[in-house]
Amino acid sequence: MQVNLDNDIYSYTIRAYQPGAISLTVPYSPESALQDAPAEQPPRPLSVETVEGSFIVSPRHLLRNWAPENIDSLLADHLSAIIELQPELVLLGTGPQLKFPAHSILAEVHQQRIGIEIMDTAAACRTYNILMAEGRFVVAGLINPAG
Repeated sequence: MQVNLDNDIYSYTIRAYQPGAISLTVPYSPESALQDAPAEQPPRPLSVETVEGSFIVSPRHLLRNWAPENIDSLLADHLSAIIELQPELVLLGTGPQLKFPAHSILAEVHQQRIGIEIMDTAAACRTYNILMAEGRFVVAGLINPAG
């Protein structure tokens, strides 16, 4: 399923979702975009990367090989990498179905006063792009086992 049109060439955006694999645009750094193309020409086409399994994504960060393979294996420690980014909002994609983790797993996120929304991974992918396009600093932890 195609998710969105690429408008932001400097941020990770989600292009497409399927169980087990999510396609992302790989952002330019502003410096490399200026070096790669003269001012009168647009930058070269964005590259696309397909990430298999679970990962964490924000507009400027991509952490591949995030440990939880499914929502039942999610531990509070797995959320540390997300908390370190200090987002205003976290989207937790729980896989093909919405399933809430234990409240104790989310406690540190709440203590840091970071908002968190729990949803299935397909919905988290769609919501990530919308919030990012609004200029919000959102981080998505996407659990995406193979279908």
